[in-house]
Amino acid sequence: MYNPAQMVMVLNTLSKGFALGFAFAVFATSRAASAQTPASAEKPINFETRAELKALEKAAAAKDDNAGLYLIRYRLEHGDFREGDRIILRVVRGSGGFADTLMVRANKQVQLPQVGLLSLEGVLRSELVPTLTAYLSKYIRDPVVEAKQLVRVGILGSVGRPGFYYVPPDIPLSDVLMGAGGPTGGADLGRVSVRREGDVIIDEKNTRTALTNGMSLDFLHMVAGDEISVGQQRQFPWMFVLPLASTAVGLWLTYSHSHR
Repeated sequence: MYNPAQMVMVLNTLSKGFALGFAFAVFATSRAASAQTPASAEKPINFETRAELKALEKAAAAKDDNAGLYLIRYRLEHGDFREGDRIILRVVRGSGGFADTLMVRANKQVQLPQVGLLSLEGVLRSELVPTLTAYLSKYIRDPVVEAKQLVRVGILGSVGRPGFYYVPPDIPLSDVLMGAGGPTGGADLGRVSVRREGDVIIDEKNTRTALTNGMSLDFLHMVAGDEISVGQQRQFPWMFVLPLASTAVGLWLTYSHSHR
């Protein structure tokens, strides 16, 4: 599992919000170790469990990282689901079952077919299937539940098809970019950042590390509404420089001629 002491987020206050910095170096090693667990593991390796977040909380408290504590505790208390998220649900019972796409409504509620409303307040992504299974078990005998959340994020800038997309939060950030057509020929993958409500929450350096190490949106603590911005390569402004250079040469030639 992850080493909390090496992964606690460092937050810097901005005028309107906050910026997140992540200690990412340990992730590649811990991810490789997690990938060796059996296929029947309790949760996908790209989701953080409540135990992992509590370990991060403890490490942040030891470092007096009050801003980091706030973000971690908010996630532990309120969960990972936002109004507008979609959940692809498949329930198997005996030889039958049903499938549906649910929309997270106001107050983080979802309407389960022929059952009723379920609140996802306080539920983490890693807890979605157990939560749905426990609730449906009240009405269905021994249901087998499969569920996947889709969050709406912006993929903007130098990509083939910029816009807002519903994506699974357990896929790597690099796969999210490819889903929007991938970087254009003029894109600079060293200038990718993530914004929330206009503020940079993951800067270019940490986003580059996230892309290199295959980090998922869940590990990056991204939520619905976040925007991934891909910058362009910096180009020398020849269209402005050449006219100035031509003017300078012309003046020099005129000056040289007049002083012969």
